Amino acid sequence: PVRDRMVVFGGADVSLCNDVWALALAGSPAWSALPPAGSPPSERYNHTAIYDPVRDRMVVFGGWDGINRNDVWALSLAGTPDWSALTPAGSRPPGREWHAAIYDPVRERMLVFGGWDGSVRNDVWALSLAGSPAWSALAPAGSPPSARTDHPAIYDPVRDRMVVFGGYGGGYRNDLWALGWVTPAVAQDVPGRLRLGAPRPNPSRGETLVDFELGEPARVVLEVFDAHGRRVRRIADDWFPAGRHISTWPGDDDRGHALGSGVYFIRMQGGGFQATRRTVRVR
Repeated sequence: PVRDRMVVFGGADVSLCNDVWALALAGSPAWSALPPAGSPPSERYNHTAIYDPVRDRMVVFGGWDGINRNDVWALSLAGTPDWSALTPAGSRPPGREWHAAIYDPVRERMLVFGGWDGSVRNDVWALSLAGSPAWSALAPAGSPPSARTDHPAIYDPVRDRMVVFGGYGGGYRNDLWALGWVTPAVAQDVPGRLRLGAPRPNPSRGETLVDFELGEPARVVLEVFDAHGRRVRRIADDWFPAGRHISTWPGDDDRGHALGSGVYFIRMQGGGFQATRRTVRVR
């Protein structure tokens, strides 16, 4: 998202591949081959990849190259792309293909669900990306989806959850599942009274635009908190008329110092209500 491009790794045509291509999305779309430095992963397909915006890299997990893999690779995207193998701590998930993976920006981790490792799976694994990477198996409450392969999954930033749709498991599926976490600090909008839009762009290297809407005039306080809950910047504290408004956060703290890469929370309070949105900054 930072460079307005799609990065593609591996797959299969008449044989397995481990090449990297970029599709520029700004202006007239154009393909270009990327020649990363470093030793690349083996040729493979049916793997997953996510973008880690804090460390500006693509993270690749698993897939099939003759056997089901459970290895993890990182392709740094800043400057000259460079491959490196990651060696996470903890017990690794079984090697697999046809699984789904998302990036969880609040907890800085990759989540993997389901897939095939010789049998169809419905387990959930988390790979922490901050500091030294580590695997952990998750045991969510509630009744899980049936075991499946070939399903897509996305991260829903407003409701802080992974959403899984369909796939194949004893037949083609069109069911919809959500795996969420309780986050009391993140309040919902109040219809007709207050609405806080999603920050954009997200992730951002420069200014972040924050739009909000009021159903009636109110004093509005817009503040930014870091991942530890510390307030780092007050964007606005003023009376606003009813309607839609846009404020700008340059990515600095109250002293004007540029903040580092990471997950931040923008909280709006007004008219006795509040709402919070998450945003990611990269430098």
